[in-house]
Amino acid sequence: MIGIVVVSHSAILASGLQALAAQLGSPAPLLLAAGVDDPEHPIGTDAIAVMSAIEAADDGSGVLVLMDLGSALLSAETALELLPPELSARVRLSPAPLVEGTLAAVVAAGSGLSLDEVAAEALGALGPKQAMLPASAAPVANEAAPELDEGWLRCEVVVESPHGLHVRPAARLVAALKPFAAEMKLQKGEKEASPRSLTRVTMLNVRQGERLTLLARGEDANAALACFKQLAEERFGD
Repeated sequence: MIGIVVVSHSAILASGLQALAAQLGSPAPLLLAAGVDDPEHPIGTDAIAVMSAIEAADDGSGVLVLMDLGSALLSAETALELLPPELSARVRLSPAPLVEGTLAAVVAAGSGLSLDEVAAEALGALGPKQAMLPASAAPVANEAAPELDEGWLRCEVVVESPHGLHVRPAARLVAALKPFAAEMKLQKGEKEASPRSLTRVTMLNVRQGERLTLLARGEDANAALACFKQLAEERFGD
């Protein structure tokens, strides 16, 4: 499983992010390399600490590293130089936003995605916020819902979660549907997203009272739809 490392100048900031990520219920390892061991001047980063965190996070699958400020990148780059070449080769430094990127990466890694896929999820994690701000000129990555082909089964639910499908219930949806082999599409009105991507799901901006439809086809499509329906009845665990 891909490991995640957060490099931050502040141990308090990183610990808060770790606590937030823990609410998503992902099994992906999240290690911190934050602050420095100096009680009077605790703000800073340490390349040796970054190196140790990467080593602890790696199980042979790879590690994604997210950083907060410029010198954190320098520490991460130095850490890569200190690591054995075979480990350094499977480490990716990400330019993703620290909070959104870390949450998306943790969910993606916990779903068993590859390093490239986890890195892509992290990098696209700013999209939901951009899409929700009316003044944003950033393009919305939601795909238009196509006409249905034969073989698709569907389940439509009304989202009753008080805060809609925000990051925590969205992460539970992604994790719940992960085991199914069926091809799946998630729709809200004319918008469509992959239910296997936390970033894509949150970009649907699903609010309380709105209708959400899961389309599935394949050998376990009925089971996937039943899981989706039960999750909705449980308010997506929120």
